[in-house]
Amino acid sequence: MVAGLHTEPDDVNQTERERQVRLLTQHLHEYMSRYGYQVTEVPVIEAADLFLIKAGDQVVNRLFTFERHGQQLALRPEFTAAAAHRYLQNNGESVVRWQFSGAIFEDDPGDTGRHYQRHSIGAELIGMAGASADAEIIGMAAQGLAGQGIQSWHVAIGHIWLLRLVLTEFGLDSRTERFLLHAVPALRDPTRGKSYVLDQLDKLLLGMPDKSQTWTPDALAEPNARHLLDVLLDTTGRGATMGGRTRHDIARRLLQKRQRAAERGQIVAALDALERWCAVSLPPQDAFTTMHDMSDAPAIRQTLADWQQMVDLLDAYDIAPEQIQIQPGLVRSWEYYTGMVFDLMAGDTSLGGGGRYDELARLIGGQHDVPAVGFTYYVDRVIAALPMLQDSHPAALAIALTPENAAAAARWANQLRGQGLTVYLLPLETLPSPLPLTIDDRGYASFNSNVYTLADSDVLVYDLKRVEA
Repeated sequence: MVAGLHTEPDDVNQTERERQVRLLTQHLHEYMSRYGYQVTEVPVIEAADLFLIKAGDQVVNRLFTFERHGQQLALRPEFTAAAAHRYLQNNGESVVRWQFSGAIFEDDPGDTGRHYQRHSIGAELIGMAGASADAEIIGMAAQGLAGQGIQSWHVAIGHIWLLRLVLTEFGLDSRTERFLLHAVPALRDPTRGKSYVLDQLDKLLLGMPDKSQTWTPDALAEPNARHLLDVLLDTTGRGATMGGRTRHDIARRLLQKRQRAAERGQIVAALDALERWCAVSLPPQDAFTTMHDMSDAPAIRQTLADWQQMVDLLDAYDIAPEQIQIQPGLVRSWEYYTGMVFDLMAGDTSLGGGGRYDELARLIGGQHDVPAVGFTYYVDRVIAALPMLQDSHPAALAIALTPENAAAAARWANQLRGQGLTVYLLPLETLPSPLPLTIDDRGYASFNSNVYTLADSDVLVYDLKRVEA
C-alpha cells in the first residue's frame, strides 16, 4: 500500500533490485533464525593474509588490497574465513550457528560488467562434525530457496575427501595432489580433458615448456641432476642466491622435479582414476552402488558409508532422492574444503553452494582443526530465479504536507507509526494527484470518502490494510 511515493525513471531498476535484495535478506534471516542461526557481523576490512591463506594463489588478482601502517589489508571477498577467524578470537570451544549478509568485493575477470561489489547471504555451523551437521546445512539452504517460491531445483553433492583418498593410493606428493584436485574441472570439460591436464602438469610441475621433450626416468638421473645443480650454483657464486632462492632451495626444487618426472606414470594412473570417479553423476542409490564397486580400500569404503548416511538424512528435510544428484567430481576453486561439497541448482544455474572445511581454522592460525560447514547464496542469481518478492510488512504510506496541516499531519503520522505503519511526510507538490489519503488543517483524515479523527485511527488502519489486501 503506497500512497503517492514515486521514483525517478533512471533509478527504477536499481531501486527495484535494492528492494529485492532487502526483502530476500529479510526473509532468509527470519527463516534461518528458526534453525538457531544468529545474525552476526564481521569486518569489511581484514588482513589480506586471512583470505590468501584460505583461497590460495588464484584469488590474489581478485582481491581488493591496500596498505595501511605497514600492513596489507583487503576488502572481504566472502564471509567464511572471517567467521573462522572470529571463532578463534573468541577462543571457541562450543558449537556456533552464525548467519551473515552484506557486501563482498571481488574483481572477477569474467565479469565484463565490472560489478566489483555484490551482496552475499550465507551461514556457518562451526564446532560440529558429522553427517547431521552436513545434512542440516544442505537442508536449510535448499528449503530456504523452496520457501521463496523456487520450485524446480536439485542438489548436486560431491566429496573432496573421497577424491583425496583416491589420490592417496598413488603415493604422490602433496603439491601434485593439490594440482590434480584443482584440475578436476578441466578433466571433466570435454573441450579439455586429460591431455590438457597433462600438458599443464608438464609445464607447471615438471618444468617442461616444450611438449616435444620426452621424459624418461633417466632424464634427471643422479649424475645429470648433480651436473645441473653445479652449473646453477656456479652462476650464483656457489652459495649466493638466485632469484631469492638459496642453494638448498634450488637443490630441493631440482630433486622434486626429478621425483615427479620419475612418477609421471603414477600421475597418469591417478588421472585415469580421477576420470573414472568424476564420471559418476547419478541419483543416490545408483551412485553409491556404483562407487562401492569401484574400490575396496577400507578408508574409501568408510567415507562412502558416512556420505550415504548424510544423504539419507536429507529425507528429514523433505529433500526427495530425485532432487539429489551424487557427483564425486563436484569440486570448487577454494583449497580449504575437506569433506562434502554441494551446489544448489535450478536447471544449469547454481544458486548457491558450500561444504565442509575442517582444516581452515588451523590454516589461519588455530592450534588444531575445527569441524565446520557452511554455504552461501549467490544473491543475484537467486533474485533472477524468484517470483516477485512481496514485503512482509505494510508498504510505506505518504502523507502530503502543507503549511496549513503541518501539525495535524505530524500527529497522524506519529499515531499511525505507533500502529505499525511506515509513514512519510512529503511536500504536496512532490506527490501525484489525487491522493487516496489526505489530512486537513483541522486534523481530520479522509480516505475513500470516509472521514476519521485521531480517535478512529485503528479504524483507518483497518481500512487501509483491507484495501491493500
